Amino acid sequence: MNHIRRGWCPSLYRPMETGDGFLCRIKPFFSSITSEQAKIIAELSEQYGNGYINLSQKGNLQLRGFTRQNIDLAIPRIIKAHLGSNDAMMEEKRNIMISPLWDIDPSRNPEAYAIAVELHTALQDHPDIHPLTGKFSFLIDGREHYGLQNICADVNIRFYEEHWIIQLGQNKQVIQCSRKDLVKIILEIIQFCRDHQLKRLLNPDNAQLYLQQLSYPTIKYINIHQHITLPIGSPQLSATSIVHLGVPFGLLKASQLLHLAAIADQYGNKTLRFTPWRSIILPHCSPEALSALSDFIITQDDPRLYMTTCPGKPFCIQGQQETMDAVSSLVPIWKNQKSMIHISGCAKGCASPQINPVTLCATKEGYNLIFNGKADQETSYQNLKLTEIINLLQTEFLSSH
Repeated sequence: MNHIRRGWCPSLYRPMETGDGFLCRIKPFFSSITSEQAKIIAELSEQYGNGYINLSQKGNLQLRGFTRQNIDLAIPRIIKAHLGSNDAMMEEKRNIMISPLWDIDPSRNPEAYAIAVELHTALQDHPDIHPLTGKFSFLIDGREHYGLQNICADVNIRFYEEHWIIQLGQNKQVIQCSRKDLVKIILEIIQFCRDHQLKRLLNPDNAQLYLQQLSYPTIKYINIHQHITLPIGSPQLSATSIVHLGVPFGLLKASQLLHLAAIADQYGNKTLRFTPWRSIILPHCSPEALSALSDFIITQDDPRLYMTTCPGKPFCIQGQQETMDAVSSLVPIWKNQKSMIHISGCAKGCASPQINPVTLCATKEGYNLIFNGKADQETSYQNLKLTEIINLLQTEFLSSH
């Protein structure tokens, strides 16, 4: 296995240098923006960046191609548009995920959004309480039908067996507590992490260290609910319809975002939401909008739904190959597939850190091909050309799936 030092999680005030300039991250409050805010983001991307925007697995927007000077020019406009905090420390710790359908999901939990707001306010009111890394994140899972049951953050607030629980990382021993004590306990957890220099609770040893000294009651948590994928297109939810768009490979152009804003104005309720699945939701939107959205994935049988990739070379400093070219070559053979293929520009595997049925990991000479593994795993298929990979996939994988 390759041991690669992963970079920090860029934020508005701490941009990251990449192959095409600096990455400027905008974290919409609870992954939702207005159409007017979307227009501002598109304008900033084109004026100060290179017009490309990545969608992250936390529902964030990563504007590409900035100079360091341009980020300093953009920050005041981002804050003025209510797209960021005016305090760098608050911006760093404002990583709270809730279901993007928190208010219109057929099984929505009315408390989930209120808890998110309460946690956000508490983090703001306690500047002395701050995680040790900008990657430290929170998740609120209210058991929505199209929810976050299968996603884990450092601190997960979940509704389980008619009670609220706090799960640290993926630990099955969870804290059971009353609704009113949730945020108080979370602040205590963050303080414990600071006192013991624990950067992440997704690290099982760190989570266990906290649980060993715990005075609150715990129970065993078993996630028996299979994740239900929100259909692409225009699914009907309760009394309203939405439009759910796949963004090919999570890469959005500023012009596309501008177009989406116009569509939200014309057919929807003037808002857009970004999901942890690198897709976009237009709430309360007429199905008629789909006819004007051919740039996006709008049907459930599109093979690109089962393909994920990072920007690769030349966008990323670590990128070893031009992954977008590889994806274009693979799309024709991936039709009718329901298995995920991950194309990674390097062994970091940022776009999909988990195990996938098929992974291509770029090297200087070509790609490593990994079955049922991660980008940094050893494999006997090394430094292959795309033509060799396509032949192998057709003989070793596609024929049996």
